[in-house]
Amino acid sequence: MKTIIRLCLFSVLAGFSAVSTADPIQDLSMNLYKAGWYPNFFRGSGPLTCARTCEIWVAAPSEREKSNIVDPDSEQAAVCKITRDVNIIVEAINDPSSHWIYGNQFDDEPICHVAHRAGWVERSEYFMCLCAQPTNG
Repeated sequence: MKTIIRLCLFSVLAGFSAVSTADPIQDLSMNLYKAGWYPNFFRGSGPLTCARTCEIWVAAPSEREKSNIVDPDSEQAAVCKITRDVNIIVEAINDPSSHWIYGNQFDDEPICHVAHRAGWVERSEYFMCLCAQPTNG
């Protein structure tokens, strides 16, 4: 009996673990989501990874994909964006006129990597993370 209860508990925990590391926004679907961009600094703490940022700000998963097939040096890549105005990130300012470019935040490294057309990569510790959560609707 104890073995069955342990197996059930393990299955439930494994299911939660799979959901917490899954890609929230699925391909080829138009599901309903709550989503938003949040700075990787929170009350003086940071820089944070996107997974930690989304957990702290809104208790939601970050939008991310497994990347170890395409990039063998990393397990996951989260969606991030950078701007030239660091105060927007540190002070958590909503500035619709700011200019953004999208990038990736890999694994436990709190840096957003943005590729430019010319082929060089800019790295920044100041960025926003895309947090997304499916809704029932």
